[in-house]
Amino acid sequence: MKATGKQQIFYGLAAAAVVAAAFLLFLWKGAFLPDSISWDTEQFSRNGYEVKLQDRRLCVFTQGERRWVSDWDWSVQSCRSADLDRDGCDELILLVWKRGSYGSHRPFWVTKNDRNLKQHIFIYRYEPERQDLLRPIWMSSEIPYLINGLYTDRDRVVIEKGDQTYSLWEWENFGLKLLADDLECVQVMACGDQLLHKAVIARGMRDDDYSYLYAGIRDVIGTADLASLNQETPLVSDKALVSDYPRFGSPAESAKAVASLGIDIVSTANNHALDQGMYGVDTTLSVYEDLGIVPVGTHASDDPADDPEDAVRFLDCKDIRLALLSFTYGTNGNVIPAYPHAVERLTEEDRMRTALRYARENADAVIVYAHWGTEYRLQTDEMQAYYTDLFAEEGVDVVIGTHPHVLQEYVLQRNETGHTMLVYYSLGNLISAQTREECRTGGVASFGLVRTGRGRVCILSPELLEVITEQDSVQWKERP
Repeated sequence: MKATGKQQIFYGLAAAAVVAAAFLLFLWKGAFLPDSISWDTEQFSRNGYEVKLQDRRLCVFTQGERRWVSDWDWSVQSCRSADLDRDGCDELILLVWKRGSYGSHRPFWVTKNDRNLKQHIFIYRYEPERQDLLRPIWMSSEIPYLINGLYTDRDRVVIEKGDQTYSLWEWENFGLKLLADDLECVQVMACGDQLLHKAVIARGMRDDDYSYLYAGIRDVIGTADLASLNQETPLVSDKALVSDYPRFGSPAESAKAVASLGIDIVSTANNHALDQGMYGVDTTLSVYEDLGIVPVGTHASDDPADDPEDAVRFLDCKDIRLALLSFTYGTNGNVIPAYPHAVERLTEEDRMRTALRYARENADAVIVYAHWGTEYRLQTDEMQAYYTDLFAEEGVDVVIGTHPHVLQEYVLQRNETGHTMLVYYSLGNLISAQTREECRTGGVASFGLVRTGRGRVCILSPELLEVITEQDSVQWKERP
């Protein structure tokens, strides 16, 4: 039935009203906020509650029932959970944009809140007996500077300011107290598997220059304070020994290009580590050490490495002491009986746990390179789940996974003690001639570390930057 003239006018006015209301809401909630703001999407469980932040709105659920939702006129930028008062139960921390310089309460001499958009930190305590579940315990006035992000380490809060400086805060009595300003942040990047098939290195073998391999990513990797990759193929100094799959041998000269990329650490514990026997292990270690690059996960023939503590390499960067370890699920059946610890293995669990505890006791952060999982599988497997739990038990901070040759998920998980661990299950390939489409997309892990004291760090802004592996080069999939 065709609408009458009056009905058409009514529908037109109604549509205009809806559009106008949406536009006013858009303006009210922050159409003109700084472009640099990053709006988080979060979902996590704490104290039996499910917390979900999406599209600037925060909801808290219990048993599937929504018990709390942020005010309609707020824009929630970030949410975190931490046991600020150290009573064994987390508090919920929100970074909020709202109109007005004050929260729920204002100084007695202020008769009316202003209407300008301001940034605030609001802190709530979970109280299940309340109808709305959360009780506000700290509602800050406007923040006098732009905050890019909030991060937590058990009971402390790290604030990233708009000028990319960091400050450390702790709960004291009825609010957050500044503990330290201008914290040093260590920016870390980790690349995946370097598989130097002959097709990849043919051009470089003509003139011993392999810098072309990394030309497309060098400028970004070079900005990191620390960068690493998995040296999947052992190095050989004799070109006559250069070989391809299944028993790799890669030209030692290729390591110079790795150094020029800005790599500081190479993980050498993997299933191809013994492809050239102890000669390959010794050559790989000596070449990288001569270049000032730290290899981790294998031991030279003159280093028995009987003590589990020998599995740990320490590296100091800025004010953070890092413990580095690398383990592989196996070595393709290649075993050197005279050197039982030439390659550190996940299967030597007692030795691994002892090494991890030693690392935890003597460093601010523990990073583990894990060569694990199922080749070409996009989902994680039982092996990865088992060792992830083991690493969490031993207080590891970051796990960098390799071996599947495809990208898998990364997660920032937290256990019942409040310890946070960042896990990249598989970074896929950095350099390879593998032709499967899923093998051509690799990843570079990127995250920051800030020291929070007590032998701990806070993990900042974890990302996975995707790369495309061509036959003899690697490029960013999207420019970082």
